[in-house]
Amino acid sequence: MKSTSTWIFAVLALLLSACTNADSRERTAPKPFTDFDELIFEQTACLFDCAAFELAVFADGRVLHTGPTFDNTGGPHESRIDARGLARIAQAVREARLDEMRGSYQETADGCEHWFTDMSTQSVRVNRRQGARSDYVILYAGCLGPTVPTRRINALFSAVDQVTGTGALIEQRKRARRPNAEAVEPAK
Repeated sequence: MKSTSTWIFAVLALLLSACTNADSRERTAPKPFTDFDELIFEQTACLFDCAAFELAVFADGRVLHTGPTFDNTGGPHESRIDARGLARIAQAVREARLDEMRGSYQETADGCEHWFTDMSTQSVRVNRRQGARSDYVILYAGCLGPTVPTRRINALFSAVDQVTGTGALIEQRKRARRPNAEAVEPAK
């Protein structure tokens, strides 16, 4: 009788333990790994009707579009992306290697060998958890040279755009502010 009750007690303890562990695993599931707490892109206006905006992507999946382009066409726009989208953006941040870049690409001393005027200025800021390195890079779009990371910054923004739909949203906002918006075709 003792061995049967011991066996039943052991099985019952095992079952209760499994239930308790399953529940605690659900409550303590790790957050998606993003390499950043927030990723912020800013672009200033230019002579050629460049969108002036700020895009913020947060590690919890929130996406916030603000700035003059949005203020003038209905206000900020907030959306959400899933864990897969966050992982794609985190991979693009790693591939951009922002930590290898200078903080500024605006002057001859920064590597600008060729200049075009009246272009926008773009900045990208990666804020990481407290105590970790954050990166901030400013790039004047008219600054060109072999050491200027224009392609890497553009590739990063393109990857973020694929996930967040920023370009399409900006184009939609531009059409909304023009008279006869239905007749205006988006730029290709």
